[in-house]
Amino acid sequence: MVIFVENNVRMYDVETIKAIVKVSRSKIQRELKKIDGKVLKYKNLFLYEETMLFNLIEKLMMEKLQVKNEFK
Repeated sequence: MVIFVENNVRMYDVETIKAIVKVSRSKIQRELKKIDGKVLKYKNLFLYEETMLFNLIEKLMMEKLQVKNEFK
């Protein structure tokens, strides 16, 4: 789990995001490409801003709610 702090902004790697949202790595990477935000490459890791993580969580929750509403 990697959390990197730069200028008081927390940045997370894909494995950490995967552990938080419990979604496959490929889906996370696909969705992160669609979200605009700061990406930092540190050694062999791509680090994403905390705001991107929150946007991703919001998007995934909305998708799950839509799926549940469709099956009612």
